[in-house]
Amino acid sequence: MSDLILNDATYCETQLADKLTVTDSRTSISYEIPIVNNAVKATDFRGISAIGPAASPLDRYAAGLKIIDPGFQNTAVAHSSITYIDGVKGTIQYRGYMLDDLLEKHDFEDVSFLLVWGHLPSREEKLKFRANLSAKADPPQSVIDTIKSFPRNTPYHLMFVAGLSAWAATDPTMIPIYMGKELYLGKMHAVDEGVIRTIAASISVIALIYCHYQEKQICPSDPDASLAENILLMMGLVDETSKRPDPKMVRILNSLWIVYADHEMTNSTAASLHVGSGLADPFSCVSAAACALSGPLHGGAIDLAYKTFERIGSKDNVPQAIADVKAHKFRLSGYGHRIYKTVDPRVKHLKNALDELSDNVQANAHLSVALEIDRIASQDPYFISRNLNTNADLYGCFVFSAMGFKPEIITALMLAGRVNGILAHWREQMGK
Repeated sequence: MSDLILNDATYCETQLADKLTVTDSRTSISYEIPIVNNAVKATDFRGISAIGPAASPLDRYAAGLKIIDPGFQNTAVAHSSITYIDGVKGTIQYRGYMLDDLLEKHDFEDVSFLLVWGHLPSREEKLKFRANLSAKADPPQSVIDTIKSFPRNTPYHLMFVAGLSAWAATDPTMIPIYMGKELYLGKMHAVDEGVIRTIAASISVIALIYCHYQEKQICPSDPDASLAENILLMMGLVDETSKRPDPKMVRILNSLWIVYADHEMTNSTAASLHVGSGLADPFSCVSAAACALSGPLHGGAIDLAYKTFERIGSKDNVPQAIADVKAHKFRLSGYGHRIYKTVDPRVKHLKNALDELSDNVQANAHLSVALEIDRIASQDPYFISRNLNTNADLYGCFVFSAMGFKPEIITALMLAGRVNGILAHWREQMGK
């Protein structure tokens, strides 16, 4: 799926005089197609037909020119003012704010609110947002039972989708087909309620999945705690004396979630919008995104990379593994990015977080292998010439590993941040 997106906040105003002139060599007829925001509409090409002007307009339209673009490699699929990425300069903006500035001055709740509602929250808005999320974060027993019914080696996305489905089933009045009417399009109060409910449910289900993996019970959330602190509370990851999460872990999780909150039109975001275009509920849209994320060419690449680290076994085996990659004996997942023509701008922030956890790195054998691969690859002409740098998703997994999380829950924790961006796009879609 292409990461191209028409961004109203970045591209210039429409120039009505801009047009593309196309001459069809089959008929020698010329056509003028408007160019708006440096893009043309695919439907405008339907008027270009080889059957000639004598045919009826309906026949000409039916036989009109199609545009083939597998994977939407050069197709902008939506107008959006949420996120803008400059892959040449290596910059990311959320709602016009540079990612670097947001990481320096704000926490994840600020960024989540910004993405969804278009402005940074006041103190009162932020506290209300926090309290609303906590109030809806208590998982119903049917959801707990659903997660517990899975074998403990089940991939997280299967439990996540089942958990969200079970949660939605506790109040089917939020499901359009149950109510027999459209519930969300243009109805922004209902949309906002759906956003809050879906963020809270997603965070809670991910905490439940973690607890299921660890064979322990989920703990209650705190209405006065931040979103990052609450997921750690629900997971039971607290200091034995204070009964609160380690402030450093909360700070690092905030940074990780800001980094992963949105990334324009990724495969998973597009999947959620495909479902949203049918006017489905937000639980279903986020479930679709989670399924898309699980694929080995998307978030699933992280799991493939970890399995590679396991097979390599130790740092001593890394040089031979690099040689095998260069000999095309296997593909090294987690390296390279289609958008960035320079180093992924998110990586520097992830490296800073990893530096804070340096004491934990040496104790993690798989992480030591991964970092040795990164060290050698970053100096190897084969990787440098192909712009094959460690991408942010994989580097973020190094940070989660250093925080003590097992590989099977890491992509779910990344999804916990991305859900907010996905719902920002859904809200934008419902407002049209």
